[in-house]
Amino acid sequence: MARKFFQIGFNKCGTTFIAKLFQMNGYSAVHWAEGALAEDIGYSKLVGRKPLQPWAGGTVAFTDMESVRYLNMPIVQGFREFRLLDESYPGSVFLLNTRRVEDWIISRYSHRGGSYARAQAQIRGVALGDLADIWAAEWESHLADCRTYFAGRAEFVEIDIDRAAPGDYRDALAPWFHLPQCPPRPDAKARANRASYLPGLARMLTAAEPAIAADERDAMSDAVVAAACPARLAAAVHRHASPQAAVVDLDRDEVRDPGGAALPLRRGPDGFFHADPAFPRLLRIATAANDIAQAADRGIYHIDMTPGFPGDQDGPLLAGCRRAGAANVFLWPMPWIHRLGNDGHLGRPGRADPPFPAKQDRAVFRGGLSGYALDPEGQPLRPAHEVVGDVLVGASKADLRAVTRVALALRHAGAADIDIGLTPDARGERAMHRAGLSHLIAARGGDDFLLSHRYLVCLGATSGPEDFLPLANSHSVVLLEEDGWEMFSRALFKPWQHYIPLRPGGGDLPERLAWARANPGECQQISARARALCRLLGDRRARQDQLARILRDYRLATGQGA
Repeated sequence: MARKFFQIGFNKCGTTFIAKLFQMNGYSAVHWAEGALAEDIGYSKLVGRKPLQPWAGGTVAFTDMESVRYLNMPIVQGFREFRLLDESYPGSVFLLNTRRVEDWIISRYSHRGGSYARAQAQIRGVALGDLADIWAAEWESHLADCRTYFAGRAEFVEIDIDRAAPGDYRDALAPWFHLPQCPPRPDAKARANRASYLPGLARMLTAAEPAIAADERDAMSDAVVAAACPARLAAAVHRHASPQAAVVDLDRDEVRDPGGAALPLRRGPDGFFHADPAFPRLLRIATAANDIAQAADRGIYHIDMTPGFPGDQDGPLLAGCRRAGAANVFLWPMPWIHRLGNDGHLGRPGRADPPFPAKQDRAVFRGGLSGYALDPEGQPLRPAHEVVGDVLVGASKADLRAVTRVALALRHAGAADIDIGLTPDARGERAMHRAGLSHLIAARGGDDFLLSHRYLVCLGATSGPEDFLPLANSHSVVLLEEDGWEMFSRALFKPWQHYIPLRPGGGDLPERLAWARANPGECQQISARARALCRLLGDRRARQDQLARILRDYRLATGQGA
């Protein structure tokens, strides 16, 4: 096996440059892999196996071995497991890349528009401002550990990226790797961009968290917990027909599949369940398991994290959604949608959001090719993804035009005051081209585009409500399709108080838009009430209380005691 190279400094220290250095000289290098490198190292350590086996055969260089997800998953710093890597791959070369620590901290705060720091703060359970001291302490500790462990080892190389020229990397690694070509250093534009980080950082760290009175917090939590309980409890067995179904057993610290076999999730000393990255489908289950483990210390909980889970099919369980009136389903936060600190929950802090009168007097929608085809009575008939599959295989009866979002886009194509654009994934885009509907595909509209409009259309099913909270937490007013799906915390929002309701399929959109245009003052009051509710939903203490109480109610419903 070829000699390995491991970059063991922190991220935001030239890790991409190091990966490119190897790649442009013909060496196979894996950089970050969306966190999978670090997650494999962390999971492998827990279960006692050799790390990085999926890549080890053909890969020489490993860089940026960290995982910070926008989910309730652990922060995994795989690069800090250099002892395990050294034992597993003897003879490897280790590069400790450093820089001026103050600049590194600023760069981390600014990474991904601040969302990286917000995710770190949420996972660690600390305030944003506390991260600077935490990161600095980890920096000093890690550098000292590396220097002590590798003292006197030729295979240990340390480079300060602030001082090093590209050729210095080549020369330092020359005893083991032939690296004649070097990537260029960041240009003046990149350096200027870094200089612009400070104003944004100042805004991030000085933004005051909203003050929430105890009675407000308690009333909101009572409403969330009450809405999360099922409409009724009925005698039923757990059939677990879904691949997103599992049993979270805190009494045994394990997560099992419906058949009783342990899933590749292991609880670490940090209290988190770590997932084997070879099974990405387990992320929803792992996130829900961590939510549960942080809100309770005992109990057995059946869960189903399937998007579009209707309920009425199983014994009592926790799920991210249900049809109105479904029995036995306790609503639980959807992993990607309802995660505090995730920009997809209440929207990105500091985004451009003009006051209502300054916005365009138009209604706009941007969203994927999801939802349902409706039957003649207006009830959901088939999920859109099934219709897409039929179109792609050439099924004769497949008709994308029956999907509610497609039908709405066709109805308002070319309208001056209603802009309905679809942003399908690659599979959906192929189906739309095949069906002759490519003219409905629109560029993805970011926050700046959407929030420049007064009227934001939010279409339902179970892919669409994920957009409701970021839209509701703005100075625009939301026109929300009411389609019979229920989600965590959504029951707090009432028609005509917090949004303008639309019938299933949005057929009454022109009439509702006409009302909104005729009543701008009421629209602004609706928007203000929605923002006030969103402010409450962002409270960390309230969320923990809500989850603990929902789990208590679940235990009572399943005979486990409060």
